[in-house]
Amino acid sequence: MPRHEELREPTGSVVDGPEGPTIQIQRTLGHPPEDVWSYLADPELLRWYGTYTGDPANGSVQLAMVEAPEHPGECVIEVCERPSRLHVTLADPNGNPWRLRVSLDRAAAGAGSDTDLVFRQPLAGSKDEAGDIGPGWEYYLDRLTVALDGGDVDAVDFADYYPTQKAHYSPEAGTA
Repeated sequence: MPRHEELREPTGSVVDGPEGPTIQIQRTLGHPPEDVWSYLADPELLRWYGTYTGDPANGSVQLAMVEAPEHPGECVIEVCERPSRLHVTLADPNGNPWRLRVSLDRAAAGAGSDTDLVFRQPLAGSKDEAGDIGPGWEYYLDRLTVALDGGDVDAVDFADYYPTQKAHYSPEAGTA
C-alpha cells in the first residue's frame, strides 16, 4: 500500500478533450477491475465517496458525497458497463451539472490483477474551475485506493488536498 504522503501528490492534469477542457486523472490500482468496480457501484463499498439511495436499475440514484452529506443530489447513470465503464451526471453543490467518466482496464504492465483507472470530468468549456475541482477528485481517488487496500478512509483528510493542490490544476500551472 502506498504511504499516505505519496497519495497526496497530484497525479492528474487538465487536457483538451472532445468536450473541451477536461480534468483527467489516471491511476494503476493493485486490484482486479471487478473488485474496483464493486467499490464504484456497491452502496456498502462506496463509503469512500459517499452514500446513495435508490435503485440504479431505474437510471438514477440520490447521491450524497462524504464532504457534503447534507446536500444529496440526483446522479443520472448514463453508461454502466460492468466492470469497465461508468458515466454519470450529477449536480455540484451549486446545482451545476458535472459529467463524470470512469474507465477501468486490466493493466498491461505490473501484476496481472492490476487495474488502470482513468477518471475524466469535462469542465463545461472553462479551465478556471479546475483548481477548485481537481484536488477534490485527487482526494476521493486516494480514499478509493485506501479503501481497496483495507485502510481507514477517514485518515485521508481533505485539508491535505485543498487548497494545497489548487495551483497544480490552475490554468497558470501549465497542467490546465
